[in-house]
Amino acid sequence: MIIEPDPEPDVLLREERAAFDRGEIGFVGVHIDADVHIRDTDQVLTSPGAWGIEDDVDTAVLDQIINEEWSALRAVLKTVGVPTDKLPLEIEREWIEWRT
Repeated sequence: MIIEPDPEPDVLLREERAAFDRGEIGFVGVHIDADVHIRDTDQVLTSPGAWGIEDDVDTAVLDQIINEEWSALRAVLKTVGVPTDKLPLEIEREWIEWRT
């Protein structure tokens, strides 16, 4: 689980753009990467990602976004035949990596 700065959010209104350029507000993106081994090849599978999230978003909203990304990645894993029955249904907090 990676949460990292969104350097060019496309959801900005004119007023937000000025505040963003001054560093008064910020945005992040959330995505989950999984290292998997498929048919003698190591692959990195990634959730679709959610971007343009205000960096001071409410924790409950961020948790919901994280869980949606986790569900999306689990669906991708199942589609390519990676077993997910031993994976937790929700993301573990220690898996979250905040990048700056």
